[in-house]
Amino acid sequence: MIVRGKLLDGHGKLVGSGLRIEDGRVAEIFDVEPDVTGWITPGFIDIHCHGGGGSSFPDNPSPEGVGQAVDAHRALGTTALMASTVSLIDTLPSIEGLAQACEEGMLAGIHLEGPYISPHKAGAQNPVAIRHPDLDELREWLEAGKGWIKMMTIAPEVDNAIPAMKMLLDYGAVPSWGHTNADLEKTRTVVKATAEYAAEIGWTKPPQMATHLFNAMPPVGHRAPGPVRELVAAAKRGECTVELVADLVHVHPDLVHDVVEYVGASNPHGVVFVTDAMEGAGMADGQYVLGGQSVNIVEGTARLVRGGAIAGGTSRIAEQVQRTVRGGYLSMEDAVRCTVAAPAAAVGFDDSTPGVTLEWLVGAAPNVVVMNDDLDVERVIREGEILS
Repeated sequence: MIVRGKLLDGHGKLVGSGLRIEDGRVAEIFDVEPDVTGWITPGFIDIHCHGGGGSSFPDNPSPEGVGQAVDAHRALGTTALMASTVSLIDTLPSIEGLAQACEEGMLAGIHLEGPYISPHKAGAQNPVAIRHPDLDELREWLEAGKGWIKMMTIAPEVDNAIPAMKMLLDYGAVPSWGHTNADLEKTRTVVKATAEYAAEIGWTKPPQMATHLFNAMPPVGHRAPGPVRELVAAAKRGECTVELVADLVHVHPDLVHDVVEYVGASNPHGVVFVTDAMEGAGMADGQYVLGGQSVNIVEGTARLVRGGAIAGGTSRIAEQVQRTVRGGYLSMEDAVRCTVAAPAAAVGFDDSTPGVTLEWLVGAAPNVVVMNDDLDVERVIREGEILS
């Protein structure tokens, strides 16, 4: 099989004009040609996703439920997917089910979003489940996760935030600061403590993240910059990776451009696009569920029935690439870097991780997304197997 198009690696670098794939392996990488049309990118990576295709990871972590959601994202080229929970009274069953799905190769990891967050910035999280970190409980979850828990969203101002951060790093997971009402000073203290502890233990990846920057945190003010300013500054220094839900609903597209340009100038892998998708991703408008809470999707935007807060996203990664690039807000090269190399760097994925291709290598089983000039997805290949 031969696929032709401008061939980008996971860092968004133009490296060829197509691939020849034989027996599920890259047999040849064609040299760059000036007149080739369309695009070929590595499979996309989504490290913050609650579900899709009518199934929710925290609500139905069974093999059937997980598979249904994973298939909805793979259909548009997301070949490596982490499953996100939400704040739950009892998180353990979800962790156990999702860890099993990781062991079976359906998922690449787990993201715990809550319950150790601010009740003042709950967003679509269940306020009844929100609580301060319990280190015994956290250790039980990390043990049950069998190494598959790669990140956890915590508010920097909650009691025991720093001990919880240290425990996460000790278990190989990164803290992701979010769902927070913290001011700049509190955020700065926790960000600094995290960077220092990571250096102390010899941590080699970015030591912390920011969960869906701007959303579920105080806005930037000229006298009270809040957590956003400190998280962006840390990302520019290389001490943090910031998530953006780049669906043009959660964050204004001009602001997406500004953050990518500002952080990327010194830290190319400092910004990650995530879907924050719930079970309605890839589905029609209607009624859905997120963490046991009722959600309505109207004109593609999901909101809680109770209170009307945005309740996750409905896009898939390819759709974020399409919207940001078609709209002229980002180059294709920038969009691919934010959806392949950056998420891989944030959680420690490499070319040996199932579903991940960062560099095109002859002999490797590739993860491929083929798009036409209009960025419509025409073909998806995962680990050398044609999915669509």
